[in-house]
Amino acid sequence: MIKGICEIIDLNENIAKQVIDFDKAFNYFAVEKTMNKFQNRDIREEGRLELKDVLGQDKDGIKILACMLHCATKAYTKYKQLGISDKIFADTMKCFTRFINEHYESYGYHAFDRDWWTARQISLQLFRIGELEYELGVADGKKVVKLHIPSDATITLEKCDESLCEAKEFIRTKFYDYAECDWTCNSWLLNPVLKELLQEDSNILRFQERFRILSCNEEGDEFLKWVYKRNDYLLDKLPENTTLQRNMKKYLLSGGKVGDAFGIMKEG
Repeated sequence: MIKGICEIIDLNENIAKQVIDFDKAFNYFAVEKTMNKFQNRDIREEGRLELKDVLGQDKDGIKILACMLHCATKAYTKYKQLGISDKIFADTMKCFTRFINEHYESYGYHAFDRDWWTARQISLQLFRIGELEYELGVADGKKVVKLHIPSDATITLEKCDESLCEAKEFIRTKFYDYAECDWTCNSWLLNPVLKELLQEDSNILRFQERFRILSCNEEGDEFLKWVYKRNDYLLDKLPENTTLQRNMKKYLLSGGKVGDAFGIMKEG
């Protein structure tokens, strides 16, 4: 079955071979209780760290990738029980492929280093529906839907409308207890300072307009990874391949800060 998952998510051929070889030889029963912790958001990080300790040295993250894809095979059964489409399953689990490809784009070789994030997908807490991802979460003791913007998303007005419309119907029918809660987003894409760096008709600024911005964190540096593909460049060495990269570099070199921002989606 793990071979099937590799095919469904279009995993890099070399990485897929290593995953399948590990899968054939590994005793999952020995770590079953640990991996079950992935299903509980309160202890999933505890489970992840326990698993990494058991796996030991893990060059390129192949071992933990295999374990998470093993969990994805079990998640597929739950998808079918809930009547969730194969397309949403494939689009959601392709996060593994996307993260591995992002690593290649940043560092020149394929590796999986995002295991701290992907417990959300394999535990049916985060789904990709169209261009956007939706996480069923909790904040301040209340249920919330957290929006995430994948690096390969096309966030035009039309594409976002399609995704949001489908997601609302999906949550209403599959996870009704989240149907009336707030929809939130925490991202560098929401930072108001981008209005100084982008043209008025920017898709990013149009996306911002969907939210009431409640707070900003100037010290966040995640934007560097998404805009410049790496967050370990010296400021004066930042690439200048796009208009945003050039404008942001100039802004940062002048002492400006970008960080990230938190907002709640406006009604309607």
